[in-house]
Amino acid sequence: MKRESNIELLRIIAMLLVVLLHANYSSLGGVKISDIEVITPNSFIKAFAEQLCIICVNVFILISGWFGIRPSIKGGLSLLYQIAFFHILIVLFLFSLGETISISSIILGFYFGALYWFVVSYLILYTLSPVLNAFAETANARLYVSVLAIYFFFEFTYGWAFNFGAFNSGYTTISFIGLYLLARFLYKYSSKIKIFNLNTSKNLLLYLLFTIIPVILLFATKHDLGTIAYSSPFVILASVFFFLAFTKMHFSSKAINYISVSTFSIYLIHCHPIIAPHFKELMRNAYDFLGGGLYIVFAIIFATCYGFCCVVLDKGRIWTWNLLCKHILDNILFQFNNIINKLYTRIGL
Repeated sequence: MKRESNIELLRIIAMLLVVLLHANYSSLGGVKISDIEVITPNSFIKAFAEQLCIICVNVFILISGWFGIRPSIKGGLSLLYQIAFFHILIVLFLFSLGETISISSIILGFYFGALYWFVVSYLILYTLSPVLNAFAETANARLYVSVLAIYFFFEFTYGWAFNFGAFNSGYTTISFIGLYLLARFLYKYSSKIKIFNLNTSKNLLLYLLFTIIPVILLFATKHDLGTIAYSSPFVILASVFFFLAFTKMHFSSKAINYISVSTFSIYLIHCHPIIAPHFKELMRNAYDFLGGGLYIVFAIIFATCYGFCCVVLDKGRIWTWNLLCKHILDNILFQFNNIINKLYTRIGL
């Protein structure tokens, strides 16, 4: 599939937003009730920045849904290899610095929990994507709208208003399924629906609107309404219009395409269970030293430079993966497919 540079640029920006998101509430702590009761520029900017960046994960799923996932064993193994590659690289690097790493910490790197929750949720979506694609391709518009309406009714009721455990504020495959189907719907029908067929500037204005409304509500009601959640209707709407803004752009850039294929490494490294505490400590120290205004500048520069380094490292991962495929994996998968095909033939499938 030909890469569309406008969407690849969105992928890069979304990953930088992930770093900035984790550099805010995740590292510094959220806005407290005392901050809400006595509004300060610092607390307002902090809440607004969190709301600006919280769209990042939803945008990634919308990108997957827009193009449609075409799952394969090799594709799944490629993702797992990327995780293993950086886990081993991080452990070896820290060992070389003389840091003591426990066996449990090493094992934890292969346990897809905590900040690696996205990996498991995405892998399940990856596995289910043929079923979702089949529905998206065969359902008529009315059925599709009905399914999305019912789904998001439950999402907003149980996943947001009451934060029912199965939805977990959007940190689950259940939420990914809804976003994936929504993106497939937008791909098929957005050109026919006026509100989804706006130009880039209008889409970005709507993104800012749905970003600022929950921040205003936070300080106006002096109560956390759960707007900092992937399942929030404000976040989903902001994500959709931010995403649509980039679909209206059309340009080609080999440099952007080259960088974008390695962006997942940015997430994998700074969210690694051994690295994450160091990342958060660095951000807290920078905030204490620089203060609010300069910290924002620092966080943006850090995210950009750090992202560039991760992309460079990932090119090494791609090189080793290609070698592994060429000399070992492709042959194994070829033999495996032959065995599976013979098995299916025997059982009449």
